[in-house]
Amino acid sequence: MIAADKSKRSFFKKMAALTGFVAAAGYMRNLVATRSSAIDEINHRNEHDVNLQKKAWQQKKLVVMTDDDKKLMLGELLSLHNKNQA
Repeated sequence: MIAADKSKRSFFKKMAALTGFVAAAGYMRNLVATRSSAIDEINHRNEHDVNLQKKAWQQKKLVVMTDDDKKLMLGELLSLHNKNQA
């Protein structure tokens, strides 16, 4: 009779451990699935940003600066430099 009680007890302990293991496995499966879908969404957004940047670069054109533009830009740089030195 005592041996039967111990075997029932060990059976229920094993079943409780198995139930916990299955629950943890289900939780991990959901966690991994959620993370992978989040990563896919991030990759899609990044791909969209890269395409926008490529389009922006393709639309740029080289514009040659005139001597007046160069002098104006140099003057602005020097005035900012002199302000930082003071």
